Amino acid sequence: MTRRLKTFFICEAVAVLAWLLVPGTAIDRAFFRLTANSFSKSAHFVSGTGEEDKPFTLHTLRDSPPDVSGSLPADIVIGDDPEKVFQTSPPSPVDFAVILRNLRRMGRERVAIGMPLSWPEPDVISLTALDQQLDAFPGIVTSAPLSRNPVASPIPPAFRRASVPLFSVKGDSSLLPAVNHIPIPDVVLGNESSLAGFTQLESLETTDLPQLLARWDDRVVLSFHLLVALQHFKVPPHAIQIRLGEWISLGADGPFIPLDGFGRLAIRPPRHSLPGIPAENLVDAPDDFLTASPAVIRNGLSAAEPAAIRYSESLVPTVAMLTHPEGTSANRSFPRPPWYAELLLIASALCLIYGFRNYTRLSGKLPLAVLAGSLLILHFILVPAASTWIPTLPMLACTLTAIAFTFTSSPATPRPAPPAEKTIPEKKAAKKSPKKTAKKAAKKAAQKTARKAPAKKTPRNRKGA
Repeated sequence: MTRRLKTFFICEAVAVLAWLLVPGTAIDRAFFRLTANSFSKSAHFVSGTGEEDKPFTLHTLRDSPPDVSGSLPADIVIGDDPEKVFQTSPPSPVDFAVILRNLRRMGRERVAIGMPLSWPEPDVISLTALDQQLDAFPGIVTSAPLSRNPVASPIPPAFRRASVPLFSVKGDSSLLPAVNHIPIPDVVLGNESSLAGFTQLESLETTDLPQLLARWDDRVVLSFHLLVALQHFKVPPHAIQIRLGEWISLGADGPFIPLDGFGRLAIRPPRHSLPGIPAENLVDAPDDFLTASPAVIRNGLSAAEPAAIRYSESLVPTVAMLTHPEGTSANRSFPRPPWYAELLLIASALCLIYGFRNYTRLSGKLPLAVLAGSLLILHFILVPAASTWIPTLPMLACTLTAIAFTFTSSPATPRPAPPAEKTIPEKKAAKKSPKKTAKKAAKKAAQKTARKAPAKKTPRNRKGA
C-alpha cells in the first residue's frame, strides 16, 4: 500500500470520528457562536446542542421590549384600604388569609405573593389561619429580601426548594452576588409546598435590569420574578438550565430568558402604569372575576419604603415579559441536514483531498490549505443563507490531517553521468570493410612488435676491416 493511500484512509477515519463525536461538544458550540457572530449584528444568545434532535437555535434580542399590555398577570395590590374592609392596614395575617381564601374560591390554585409576610407581634391564631390557607394551595410562591451579613444564616427550606446547586451553573458563578441572611425577622415563607424567591438584594444598587440569581453557600437562589415564570409554565426549579452570560432555560426546550454574566435579566423590561386590582375588591367579587394568569399579590402601600415601591412598580411588567407568549427574542433554528447528505459532503471533501495528493502538479500543502480556506468561506456563506448547520468541522478535520501528513522534501540533486567512450561513428564504421580493418590491425600489430624487438648485430666484413 502506497503512502498516499494510507494517508487517505487516515483522513477518512478522522472525518468519520469527527462526524460522530463533535456534535454536542463545546467545540461545536463555540464554532456555531463564531458563525452566528459573523452574520448577526444584534445582541443574541444560542441554545441547543447541535445534535439532530436538539439543533442550535439563535435567539436575537428584540430592539424594544414586547408589548405586554395584552398579557398582564392578575395584578392584586395591597393598598391603604380607604374603605376599611380589612381589620388593619397593612393587612393582618387574618386579612391575608381572607384574600387567599377568596382566590381559592375563584379557582386559583397557584398564587405568588410578592411582598414579605411579616408582622411585629402576630398572634398565634392569626398565623394558624394564614398557614391553613397557604397549605390549601398546591403551588404558592412567597418572597423576602436578602442581604449579606457577617454572621451567616442557614438557607431556609422554602429558598432551598427553589434553588439549584452551584455546580450545575455553567459559567463563572463567582460573579453572582453573594447572600446569607434574611434581614426581616420572623418572615412567613410557607410550608412544605411553598417556594420562596428574593425581592431585593440589599447589598446591590437598584438598576433597570432585574436581578434573577444570587449565590447562597453552595446553592443558587432564584428571584421572585423567575419563580413566577416557573409557576406559570409549570416547571420545577430543578429542571431549569443556567448559562451565565447567555440564558436561563425553563425546561429542556425552553422558554429561554436572556441572562448577563452577573445573573441579571439581559433586556430592560417595559414600563407599565396601569393600576392593579385592590385586594379589598376580592371579598365580594364573583367567581369569574379574575381571568388573567398568573395571580400576583404586590405591595401598594403609600407608607412603604422607596425601594419596596420601585420594586412593586417593576414587578408586574417584568413578570409579564417573562411569561409573554412571544418571549423576549426572535428565534431561528439551524437543524442539521440528513445523515446521508452529511456523508456525501464529507466524501466530496475526501475526493478532493485524494485528487490533490495524487495529481503531480497539485501535490503539496498549498492546495490543501487553499481547500481548507475555501471550506471556511463556503461555511460562512451557506449556513446563514440556508439556515442549516453543515458538517464543516469533519471536513476541516480531514483536510488538516492531510496537511499534517504531507511532507515537502527538496528534489535530489542528480549525479553527473560518466564520460562516454569515444566510438567511431556508425557511418564511418559502416564504410570500412572487415578485410581492410583486419589488415590494418595486423599491420599495426607488426609495427608495434618491430619497435619492441632489439636490433641484430651484423658481422663486420673482413675485407672491409
